[in-house]
Amino acid sequence: MTEPDQPFEIRRILVALDASPHSMAALKAAAELAARLQADLLGLFVEDTALLDLAESPYARELLYPAASQAPLSRTSMESELKALSERARRALAAAAEQWKVRWSFRTVRGKVTAEIMAAASEFDLLAMGKIGWSLGPQARMGSSARRAAASAIPVLLLPERALAQGARLLVRYDGSSASRLAVLAAARLASPETNSLTVLLAAPDRERAAQLQREVGALVEGKNIPIRYRQIDLEDGETLLRAVREEKAGVLVLGSRNLLRDPAVLEALLRETETALLLLGDGSESEL
Repeated sequence: MTEPDQPFEIRRILVALDASPHSMAALKAAAELAARLQADLLGLFVEDTALLDLAESPYARELLYPAASQAPLSRTSMESELKALSERARRALAAAAEQWKVRWSFRTVRGKVTAEIMAAASEFDLLAMGKIGWSLGPQARMGSSARRAAASAIPVLLLPERALAQGARLLVRYDGSSASRLAVLAAARLASPETNSLTVLLAAPDRERAAQLQREVGALVEGKNIPIRYRQIDLEDGETLLRAVREEKAGVLVLGSRNLLRDPAVLEALLRETETALLLLGDGSESEL
């Protein structure tokens, strides 16, 4: 290796909260990760101006349960609901931080959700958020904020609604690039020798190259005592990656490069069709070797 390996250091984690099941799962995982890495945790709740604008429409209605009756929706009532959700998110953050003994803070801002999350994330080492937030219709199922984060250069951990199982298997794609070396180092840092196993997907055109990549990975994780298995996949085939993710039933997929996520079908499948969390580190500009 001609380049020095960049260390995987996370000191400040931002978790985007909206009190949905997906963001609560993200909070639990972020708190556990913060404890393992001795990082600080900040929760962010965005009061969505789009919802506030919608509430001002004369046609807006809210359903009242259990009677299932309708009532006019006002900006005042929407503001009260958002404040209640913000407080629920803050209490959840406080409880998670206390459980994992990490330092925490909480911030509420008002604006467009995705823009506010991305602006705040630039100040942190990692953004943690649910793959899908509140669903307001079929087009919302993927989560526009998750899509934006996945396509950005910001390190992001995207989590499914179901909380990560203890000792979940880690899956990392390695092609010999500096970005994939960082991904291997990150996966090794996150793995516990007692509970986690690590599967390395060797992106190689032939067995000879795969064997070379395997030796490189062995050198990177030497002395870490993590159970590792290897699997060869095609170098630039997103479908092969998806098949491996499904078959391996991994808890977390670590990618040092976002190159394969430029294919909308691959990104959509990873966000919507799998229960695998995604740890995305690179910005997609890295060349594969």
